[in-house]
Amino acid sequence: MIRHFVWALRRELWENRWLYLMPVAMAVLLVAGFGVYAIKLPAQMAAVAALGASQQRAAILAPYDVIAGLMMIAGLLIGAIYCVDALHGERRDRSVLFWKSLPVSDLMTVVAKITIPVVVMPLVVWVLTVALHVAMLLASTAILAAAGQSAAPLWTSVGLVSNSLTLLYHLLALHGLLTMPVYGWLLLVSAWATRAPFAWAVLPPLAIAFLESVALGTTHFAQLLLSRLSGGLESMPAPAG
Repeated sequence: MIRHFVWALRRELWENRWLYLMPVAMAVLLVAGFGVYAIKLPAQMAAVAALGASQQRAAILAPYDVIAGLMMIAGLLIGAIYCVDALHGERRDRSVLFWKSLPVSDLMTVVAKITIPVVVMPLVVWVLTVALHVAMLLASTAILAAAGQSAAPLWTSVGLVSNSLTLLYHLLALHGLLTMPVYGWLLLVSAWATRAPFAWAVLPPLAIAFLESVALGTTHFAQLLLSRLSGGLESMPAPAG
């Protein structure tokens, strides 16, 4: 069973190479953008040195947080697009008939497909984000060294190991497991809709949120949906200070 499941995952990645090619392309664009930003890094570090400890750390972490946030958003969008087309596309091109002839159950096929956005995509995003952070740190260190400045505050503020582990937890537990009901809905629509699966996936939740707002004057459903899509960040308490 494990071997069949692994092959089902490999089949999904083989058929949908864009699942990892698009995040890689996104990472290349982001590192190029950071290269432009890093030109002014020595002057910015000199200005940051005059700030307090907490403000200094927040200023140094800002570009790293932006990079991580953009990669997370890209992972969520790619996972959603994949789920909407995962089963609809196979029914459209009739490839589902070939895969159903293989010794893999429908349950295992669906589990393999939901594993892609819940586990595989967060891991891909995590690896690429950590690689981006390492590249940013190394490039920043070289630029600061060329300007005669120390990169020690940079490495201390970023905290590569601890931040990487925190990011891994956030991606798997929040953007993975917490968002699973949304991915499940998208897969259900992909299996049911005969055409325009994206419209069927988006319009019913929007209609429910609109009717609740008009009839009851509340936004509980919209808030629940946003909390799933955002990984529950808006419900987390703000850090002290």
